[in-house]
Amino acid sequence: MDSFTELDGNLLIGIQHALNADWLTPVMKGITYLAEDGIFLIAVCLLLLAFRKTRRLGMICALSLAFTFLYCNLIVKPLVGRARPFETFEMVNAMMPHPGDASFPSGHSANSMGPAWAMFLASMPARLRKADGTGSAKDWDSVPCLGWNGVGADPRKVHRISVAAVIMAVLIGFSRIYLGMHYVSDVVCGLLLGMLCAAIVQRAIDAVEKKRGSVFGA
Repeated sequence: MDSFTELDGNLLIGIQHALNADWLTPVMKGITYLAEDGIFLIAVCLLLLAFRKTRRLGMICALSLAFTFLYCNLIVKPLVGRARPFETFEMVNAMMPHPGDASFPSGHSANSMGPAWAMFLASMPARLRKADGTGSAKDWDSVPCLGWNGVGADPRKVHRISVAAVIMAVLIGFSRIYLGMHYVSDVVCGLLLGMLCAAIVQRAIDAVEKKRGSVFGA
């Protein structure tokens, strides 16, 4: 066992021992189920797509979720092939059925953060993520329409919701640590990869729309 894995495992064990409580365990299980098999995440994307005011946002979130899943679950996980912590450390308390895939990165963390961060970027005021950095941070009118054919939701409200979604993604990641399914590094890297995938999708959409106009009918 290498020193990093030993440190990662001991950190996980320490967190479990420090926070384990009868009332907290079902709460953590409920939170982790929000990203189980992607059902809830897909449902959220479909809900956004169902309404004209959030249709463009729904497409961006759906693309981010799909790209994050493909990259993290189907490419990175098999390539790294890291064993789950409960397979390496006897003291890790696995409180959920044992998954059959690899540990790194945390798919729950990545897949929940992908669409959450996509929503955050899509509703960001003044498009401050653009390379030129033009516009005022208070200029909400600079946010592209989040809906369809010029009808969109208030970006300020969407941005506040996106902050809550990002916080929930972090909680989902933490639940994977608490339940003994992942090392801390699995979750941290999963969250960062979700953010990266969302940023790549948003940058690609920006590039296409700059040349050809809106690809979503906004």
